[in-house]
Amino acid sequence: MMQMKTLSNQTKLLDCTLRDGGYYTQWEFDPDFVEEYLQLVARSPIHDVEIGYRSPEKDSYFGRFFYLSRQELLEAKQRLRANQRLGLMFNLKDVDEERIDFFLGDIAGIVDLIRFAVAPGEISRALRLHQRVVEHGFACGLNIMHLSKWSRKIDDVLAPFAGVNDLDCLALVDSYGGCFPDEVGAAISRACAIFPGDVGFHGHDNAGLAFANSLRALQAGARSVDATFMGMGRGAGNLKTELMLTYVGIATGTEIPYFELSKFLDRMANLHAVHQWGTSLPYMYSSLSGQEQGKVMDWLIKDRFDPSVVMGALQDKLVVHGGSDDLSFAKFADYPGASGRRRFILVGGGDSARRAASAIAHFDLDDTVILHTSLKSTEFFDDLAGHCIALSGHEIQKIPESRLEALAQRIACWVVSPPPRFAGSVPGVGTVCQVNPAALFLISQIAGVFVPSPLQLGLSAALECGAEEVMLIGFDGYTGDGESSHVKNDENATTIAEYFSVANVPRLVSLAPTLYRIPVRSLHAMVQAC
Repeated sequence: MMQMKTLSNQTKLLDCTLRDGGYYTQWEFDPDFVEEYLQLVARSPIHDVEIGYRSPEKDSYFGRFFYLSRQELLEAKQRLRANQRLGLMFNLKDVDEERIDFFLGDIAGIVDLIRFAVAPGEISRALRLHQRVVEHGFACGLNIMHLSKWSRKIDDVLAPFAGVNDLDCLALVDSYGGCFPDEVGAAISRACAIFPGDVGFHGHDNAGLAFANSLRALQAGARSVDATFMGMGRGAGNLKTELMLTYVGIATGTEIPYFELSKFLDRMANLHAVHQWGTSLPYMYSSLSGQEQGKVMDWLIKDRFDPSVVMGALQDKLVVHGGSDDLSFAKFADYPGASGRRRFILVGGGDSARRAASAIAHFDLDDTVILHTSLKSTEFFDDLAGHCIALSGHEIQKIPESRLEALAQRIACWVVSPPPRFAGSVPGVGTVCQVNPAALFLISQIAGVFVPSPLQLGLSAALECGAEEVMLIGFDGYTGDGESSHVKNDENATTIAEYFSVANVPRLVSLAPTLYRIPVRSLHAMVQAC
């Protein structure tokens, strides 16, 4: 164990579980979870509790811990000890002097600490906002991001802080989780020499070094470290609060409420089972190669790529699985089973597709194209003759080769995006056609390869074939609490909005209730009329 002098009576632990963990839950947490959390931190040697954001309204959905009201902040404050501080964070890009006045105006005396996450190039602007915050009577902290990118020129980056005496804490953030203890120690020592106030550290755990780096920061003179329970936080996560509390308890003899802590960690384990934060091979590689983890999180969360693709993308290599795929196939619009069809039914993987499988069998394939946008939906149908399957990303890697061959014999054709593709994303058996979603939709990329969503592939197929009507079934909307559900819902909602923004597109309806903003038509009324 490190020397006990690593910790002192002035050492502060800041917990930001709800604020940083919100990246996985859209800043929604069950009220009982929040109550148990606040009771635990009130009994623990935690100095600051940063519970979320205040923010201007965004286009996407974010929950109550992104838009904290005065009443919610007051209720949280009342559950903390008198000597604990309640904190908020603001995204620097979302606020100016006028907006910060508005957001701080009704919470004086409730919130104690305001922090900003700051890119090195925004330090001057952050210091102007800091001054505004201090004038309102709040303590203000600045978290300077991307430490591994500027630690070797730290004197230049932190020079503006040399004469700042009213900043509560200047925290250095290992944004990529790729710093080593010696690098952290040297940076903290220099920061303490430059800045007259308290210096802090926020570590990420991509390389498994958040705890070691935090202890080294304290040993080098830091007064504060950030942590979250079970490390919950963006990407690979953070220093674990429970680990730091255990260290504090053993190193200083401070009483730790281990019984309550253990119970709460059981609850956190249930949350982890849903959201699966934590490090993995892509996060490890991104951290040690100095790459931002946000893009890794975005690639992994859609569950659309084989991990080797993500690793190849991080290395700027298109060549994975033995090579890239530049093959071109016939246009789907020229395929005899698709051309001239008036109606398209796009079948997703939602439960409504399972319930509707027998009814869909009533449609005449001389007039209708049935296009599956999910391999899952093919399991709902006994007869797939004449059906087509759209493949996004590495969808076919999810099924064994024997089943793939059997499936190819049962369907009409596969539908894929144009080249270049990642090798291994197109079946080697059966008829393959291609459509070009990039002509209509904003398509996500990975390593320079466009990877359309299943819905983008399906709608593009209908448009290219000149359909008069497009019907969705199995696009119920994702109801899970995980970040993956939120991301996929947002992606589909954006695709639908883009579709409706185009003039003279085929009518689009859902054949079952859906969370998306689409007119609904009863599938069973249509079958009755057949």
